[in-house]
Amino acid sequence: MPAKSGTSSGVMSYFLFFGAYTVLSVSGLAILKHFLPQFSFSTRVPVRLAAFLALGATLYAASFVTWLLILRTFPLATAYPIAVGLTICGTTILAVLVLGETLGPVQILGIVSIMAGVILLARKA
Repeated sequence: MPAKSGTSSGVMSYFLFFGAYTVLSVSGLAILKHFLPQFSFSTRVPVRLAAFLALGATLYAASFVTWLLILRTFPLATAYPIAVGLTICGTTILAVLVLGETLGPVQILGIVSIMAGVILLARKA
């Protein structure tokens, strides 16, 4: 079980586990989203494209391993909403900043609401 949340090691555990999970998951998804439209089963795959697809898949797989460590360490009722909320927010922000996607006011409010929920859950734990 993790250290008590009031301790600095408990806070560091949350940052370490959930930070790593979010970075690995979001970066893997963004790389795959960017390069998958160029992939086709019917043509030869260029080495550069294959390398980026492999990198995206590897990062995403590493996020799954990190998720397994989170499940082993934290209560599911806390871990799942934090991980999903961070992934949703991180993916959305990266999609806007890197992939050029746009958000409307309602979507921005939704992201802010999700982050508020993540903060409340992390503080409770």
